[in-house]
Amino acid sequence: MNKDRGIIKWIPFNTLITQKQIIDELTKEKQRIKKPLLSLEQQQEIAEKIIEAFYEQVEIEIIYFKAGYILKTTSLIKNIDYVLKKVILNNQQNLVFNQILNINFL
Repeated sequence: MNKDRGIIKWIPFNTLITQKQIIDELTKEKQRIKKPLLSLEQQQEIAEKIIEAFYEQVEIEIIYFKAGYILKTTSLIKNIDYVLKKVILNNQQNLVFNQILNINFL
């Protein structure tokens, strides 16, 4: 008769899975960076590009900083909120002006 150890035989593999998750989290955390600083000229140039892209309805690529990572998105600008200093994009994203690092026209 075959004796099965049941769940006991799978316990070592469960610890490997949790170790992999921890290692993945540590690797992701290690890749985080500090926000790059922009000069006043760069900030002003970005603001001008935002206004130009909004009024001309040109698709743009926005490079922005969020939670330790530099990310990219491509969209049209739907609206600009000058009070809250936000850019509202057509792809349902809201970006604060100080998150934006660069803008390229497509």
